[in-house]
Amino acid sequence: MALPVNTTRLAIAAVVFSVASGNAYADRSAALKDAYVSYNNAGLHYIEQDLDDYNCNQDGLRAYASVDIDGHWYALGSVTDVSGNHGCGSSTLAAGAGYRTAFSPSFDLYGTLSVEHTSPDNGSNDTGLIAAAGLRGIIYNNIEGKAEIAHHTAFRDTTALNLGANYWFTRTIAATLDTSLSDEGNSIAAGARINF
Repeated sequence: MALPVNTTRLAIAAVVFSVASGNAYADRSAALKDAYVSYNNAGLHYIEQDLDDYNCNQDGLRAYASVDIDGHWYALGSVTDVSGNHGCGSSTLAAGAGYRTAFSPSFDLYGTLSVEHTSPDNGSNDTGLIAAAGLRGIIYNNIEGKAEIAHHTAFRDTTALNLGANYWFTRTIAATLDTSLSDEGNSIAAGARINF
């Protein structure tokens, strides 16, 4: 049995509206990602760490940066210096490379491989690799989010879940909040980032 003409027109209009809305949402998401999610950036965090295995609470600063190489490949690095109770504390240098590709109109899928060297205030130094993979993109309007799994080989092998959010005041300046959860402890960091 054929549908009445008005019902058919209504169904066609609903499909057209749905497709148009979906395309508009995808276009808006892509525009927001292009505006705020940059791989040319630098930032500074105040970080607080709680290391269960070492009965250590420590805090300090982390400076980090990322530079786009060709639209997919990028370089990244960081310097962290923390100190705390029970004589704990350390300085860590990390540098590596990453590759990213579009996962959706608003999110990138990325992977990174870095070398990190940690010098504890007490004890021996160690160098290892960090292999990480995650998603990064726009959650809503000017709020960027990140979810990442990272495996560290220095000292005892450990895997961490890293989560982050950036609130972009403009296209170049954001407030940042990050947390890391692993079998060795957890950390929280707050700071600022600039795109360049």
